[in-house]
Amino acid sequence: MEKKIVVAVIAFWLTLSFWSGSTSVANDICTEAVTKLRNCLPFLTATAPSPSLSCCEAVGWVNQHATTTQDRRDLCKCLKSASLAYKVDPTRAKELPDVCKVPVPVPILPQIDCDK
Repeated sequence: MEKKIVVAVIAFWLTLSFWSGSTSVANDICTEAVTKLRNCLPFLTATAPSPSLSCCEAVGWVNQHATTTQDRRDLCKCLKSASLAYKVDPTRAKELPDVCKVPVPVPILPQIDCDK
């Protein structure tokens, strides 16, 4: 289990390092969002039946920090990469904001087009 997490984190950081046009502010928000949303991995990878309180608090944090169109695009790209790296269940990702009762403008779906 720990090996999978380490590999996923390495893959995620490699993906981030190849982004073009990202600012350090965007990367800082991305890093913090992914760090906070790690609490959601048990739910997002279908190993837990429901998200933890800390997971839902992280979802709320993402909602609070996605205030502009550019913020939402940056976080969308970040979360899209992370969801692929962590092998997030797309159905669980789609359900997460509703289960946590937090309206999130940044979907956590691997197939989302973040530029729209």
